[in-house]
Amino acid sequence: MSAADLLFRPVSELSRLVRERKLTSVELTGACLDRIGMLDPTLHAFVTVMTEPALDEARRADREIAAGKVRGPLHGIPYGAKDLLATRGAPTTWGAKPFQNQLFEHDAAVIRRLRDAGAVLLGKLAMIELAGGLGYNTGAASLTGAARNPWDTSRWTCGSSSGAGAAVSSAMVPFAIGSETWGSIVCPSAFCGISGLRPTFGRVSRQGAMALSWSLDKIGPMARSARDCELVYRAIAGHDPDDPYSADQPKGPESDPATARNLKVGFLRLDFSKTGNPEVGRVFHHALMALGRAGLRCEEVTLPDLPFAAATVAILSGEVGTAFEEIERDGRVRELVTQDAVVSMVAARALRATDFVKAQRVRTVCMRAVADLFANWDVILYPAEMHTAFGAEEDFSKIAWSDPAGAAGNLCGLPALSVPCGFADDGLPVGLGIMAGAFEEAKALSVGRFYQRITDWHQQQPPIAPAA
Repeated sequence: MSAADLLFRPVSELSRLVRERKLTSVELTGACLDRIGMLDPTLHAFVTVMTEPALDEARRADREIAAGKVRGPLHGIPYGAKDLLATRGAPTTWGAKPFQNQLFEHDAAVIRRLRDAGAVLLGKLAMIELAGGLGYNTGAASLTGAARNPWDTSRWTCGSSSGAGAAVSSAMVPFAIGSETWGSIVCPSAFCGISGLRPTFGRVSRQGAMALSWSLDKIGPMARSARDCELVYRAIAGHDPDDPYSADQPKGPESDPATARNLKVGFLRLDFSKTGNPEVGRVFHHALMALGRAGLRCEEVTLPDLPFAAATVAILSGEVGTAFEEIERDGRVRELVTQDAVVSMVAARALRATDFVKAQRVRTVCMRAVADLFANWDVILYPAEMHTAFGAEEDFSKIAWSDPAGAAGNLCGLPALSVPCGFADDGLPVGLGIMAGAFEEAKALSVGRFYQRITDWHQQQPPIAPAA
C-alpha cells in the first residue's frame, strides 16, 4: 500500500490499523506531514504546521496503545484545526493580518476534547480573514491567500473553512475541524467533494473559538465520509459550562444506515433558472433517483414562506458590529485584505437596535415554523450548494447566489450534513445536503451513511497527486 493510498482510507479503517498495531501513529503522522510538504505549497491549506508537537503526540499515542490504553476511535489519528480555535503552542491568526502573531496560553474546548480522545494535531488550517465577518469578494481574502481546490487548482475551496476543505480532499489530513456561521462547513465540503457535518447550534462548545456571531456560530467535523464525521462529532459534542450557549442535551444513539428506509424524507426543488449551475440540479436529481432505487422514498416539500435570509443577515450584521469593534477603533481594520472591510464595519454598526430586535422576533417565528415542518419530516434533502467551485481569483460578488436551505438551517440552528453526490459537467464535485431537526444529527448521518453505502462518490480522489 502506498502512502497516498493509505491516507485516502477512512478514519474508521485507519483507527483499526492503529489499534491493531499494524500501523503506528508515528508512521501515519509522518505520512501526513510528508504529504503536506508535497502538496501544501500548491494548495495553501495550512497556516502553521506543528511538526514536532505532532510527532510527540503520535509517540505518546503509540506508547499508550502498546500498553493497552486505547482512548477511542480517534486515538493516534492526525487532524487539522481551523485557525480560529485557540491552540497553545501555535499562533491563532483568525486568518487575518492584524492577528498574525496572536498567541493563546490555553486550548479551545474542541482542541482539548480531541487531545483527550488521543487525536494528533498536525497544524492550523487556513481560513478567510475573520471568517468573512466583514465581507469578501475573492478567495484571496486570507492571510495565506486563496486555498486551492484539489479537483482543479484554478478553483477555490469556498470559505470560510477553506483550508479544511483542501486538506481533507487532498488527504493531507484524515479529518479537520471547521466552523459555520452560514455555509462555512457545508460549502467547502460540497466544493471539495468531502463530507461535512454542521451540528445543531450549541451541540459543540465554542469556548476558545473566535466569535463572529454569538447566536449563529457552530463548530463541526469535515472528513471523507459521513461515518468519519460522526466519529469526530461524538468526540467533540457535549455540554460545556464555559460556553453560555452550550446545550445540555444527550448525544443520543449513533446513526444507523439500516434505519434510513424507515425515515420520512422530503426534498427541496430549488430554482436554477435564476441562479446557480443547472448541472448541480441534474446531479441532485440523480442522487434522489439512486436513493429511490435503493428503497428510500423521497417526497417534495417546501420551506415556509418566511424571510430566513433577511433575518439572518440582520442578526449577523448586528453581532459582527460588536465582535470586531476593537480593530475598527484602533484602525487595524485597514490591514485586512478586503478593502471594503472599513465600509462593512460602518454598515454593521449602523444597524438600528430596533431592526436587530425585529430580526430576532422574526427568527422566533421562523424557528417555530421550521419545527412544525420537522414534526412531519425526519430529514430534508437539497443541493448543498447551487454552484460548483468558483475560480480562485474570481470576483464572486458578481455571481447570483442563493442559499435558502442554508439560511433557514443556520438561522434556526439546525444540523446538516453535506456528502458528495457526483460531478457537474465542469468536472467539479456536487454536494447532497441532508438537514434534520434540532439535535437530530443521527437522522441526517443515517441517511448520509445509507447513501454512501449505495454510491462511491465519497471514495473518489482528486487529480492532484492521487493514490498510486
